[in-house]
Amino acid sequence: MPLIATIDRPVASMVTYAPATAGARELPYRNYFQTDAMRSILNDIEVAGVVYPLRQPCATDYIPVVGEFLVEGFSPAFIGRGKTPNEARQNWALSVHAAFQELQYKRPFEMTVEEQRTWSVLASRIDVTVYRNQTPMIVRQFGKVRRARPYPDLIVWDDGTADKVSLAQVDAPDFVTFKPGQPIEALVVRDPVNFQLRRIAHIQRRSSASRLPQDEEADLLASIGSAGTLPDAGWD
Repeated sequence: MPLIATIDRPVASMVTYAPATAGARELPYRNYFQTDAMRSILNDIEVAGVVYPLRQPCATDYIPVVGEFLVEGFSPAFIGRGKTPNEARQNWALSVHAAFQELQYKRPFEMTVEEQRTWSVLASRIDVTVYRNQTPMIVRQFGKVRRARPYPDLIVWDDGTADKVSLAQVDAPDFVTFKPGQPIEALVVRDPVNFQLRRIAHIQRRSSASRLPQDEEADLLASIGSAGTLPDAGWD
C-alpha cells in the first residue's frame, strides 16, 4: 500500500472584538469593546452610612474612555461619572441615595411622571421592604430621667412610655451625671420593626417647663384671640 505524506497545517482563525453586550446583556446607548470596560458585580449599595440591599446582584461597567459607571437595571436613569472607577462609582451611589431618600416617603399621586419612572427603577432593583426593616429609625424625644442606681438607667418619655438604658447605649459621656427628675431632649435610635431602643445618639439637659405669670399669660391669650372674636365670613 503506498504511503502518502501529510503536513500539519494550522487552521487560520480570525480574532474579533465583540461588543460587551454580545451574548450577555444590553446597556443603553453604549457600543464599546470588551477590553474597554472594567466589569464587576454589585451585591448591595453602601453609601453615607446606609446599606441598600439589592433584589439580585447587578453587573457593573466602568468605561475609562468616557469616565462613566453603568449598572445593570439602573442605566440610563443613573450613570456615575468620574475620572477613576471609585470616583464614578461613588458619584453613582450618591445619586441613587439622594433619589431614594427623596422619593421613598412620597405616595404615587404625590409624584410627578418623571419621579414615578425614577421610583420604578429604584424599587425594581432595591429591596425596599428589607431596607426599611433593617434601617434604624432616629426620632427626637423629650422626657425625664426617672431613676439612677447610682447612675441613670430609666427614662420616662413625654408620651408615657419608658426605656431602661445602660451607659453603653448612650453616646454622651456626661449622661452618667444626670440625676432623677432631670428633663432631657434626645435623638433616639430605634428598631424599625418593634420600635425598641437601640441607642441614644444625642442627649442633653433641658430646663423644667413652667407657666408664665398670670398677667403675662392673660396678655398672651388676649393677643392670640379666640374663635369667638373672629368676624363672619362667607363662601366667596
